[in-house]
Amino acid sequence: MRAVVLDASGQPTQAEIPEPDGPGELVRVRACGLCGSDVEKIGAAAPGTVLGHEVVAETAAGARVALVHHLGCGECARCLAGHESTCEAFAEATIRPGGFAERAVASTWVELPDGDDDARWTAVEPLACVLRAVERVPRGRVLVVGHGFIGRVFSAVLGRRGDEVFAVDRDPARTGRVPDGPVGAAVLCARGGAETAIEAVEPGGTILVFADAGAVPAAPIYRRELTIVGSRSAVPATMREAAGLLPELDLPEPTVLPLARFAEGLQLFRRRGALKVVFVP
Repeated sequence: MRAVVLDASGQPTQAEIPEPDGPGELVRVRACGLCGSDVEKIGAAAPGTVLGHEVVAETAAGARVALVHHLGCGECARCLAGHESTCEAFAEATIRPGGFAERAVASTWVELPDGDDDARWTAVEPLACVLRAVERVPRGRVLVVGHGFIGRVFSAVLGRRGDEVFAVDRDPARTGRVPDGPVGAAVLCARGGAETAIEAVEPGGTILVFADAGAVPAAPIYRRELTIVGSRSAVPATMREAAGLLPELDLPEPTVLPLARFAEGLQLFRRRGALKVVFVP
C-alpha cells in the first residue's frame, strides 16, 4: 500500500509498504489531518515511521469512524486520577502504522454521524484533546496564546461554554480580540508565548500549557501565585463528546490535498499558509 514514510534521515517520502497486520481491525483511511506534533517528529522519529493520528477511516462493515490513537489501561492510579496520557500503556500506539497511509490496523474508534465530509471530521481528535484540556481552565476571561488551528478550536470551545475569549498570535493576521485588561486564565498553544501569558494573567490566575511553549520563568509564577497546569492528548470519552459537538462549532475549513502531495502540504503548513492541512489517499 502507499504511505508517507520517514526515510533514513527522518524526512517524509512516498513509499510502498506492506499492508499492516496484527491485533485489531484493518480499516481504510479516508482522511488524515496534519498536526503540529507530527511536524515536530519529522527528523526526530525513527526511520520507517508513518505519522498521522487525526484519522477518519472506514471499517470492514462500512462504518465511518474517528480512530483513537492512544489508550490508557483505565485501571492504574494515573488513569483513575484523570491523567490517562501519563499511563505507561498510553505510549503504545493503537493505529498502525499511522494515518498517512491507505490502510491501517486500529483497535479503538468512535463512530461518526452522517453529514460533513471526511476532511472536516479529522478535527474530532484535536477537538477531543481540547475538550479534555478545557476542563482544567477556570471559567471567565481567558486568553489563547497562539491562534493557529488548535488555538481556534480552543476559542470556539471556550466561547461556547460562555467564557470571554481573547486571542493573540505572533502573526498579526491570526490575532483575534486583544485583551483589554488582566485575564483569569491563559492557554499556551504556541512556542515562545509563556511571557505573554504570564503578563496577561492576573495574580492567582491559571496558565494551561498545551504545547511545548519553551522555558517558563519561575519568578513571576511564585511571586504572583500563579497555577500552571498541563494537558496532553485525548481519551475515548472526549472523542465521543467531540464527535457529537463538532457539527455545532464554526471551525476553519481545512486545505485538502491528496497524499501524493504531502511535501507540498507540509511546506504550506510550515510557512503558515494554511491553518489546517488534511490529506486523503
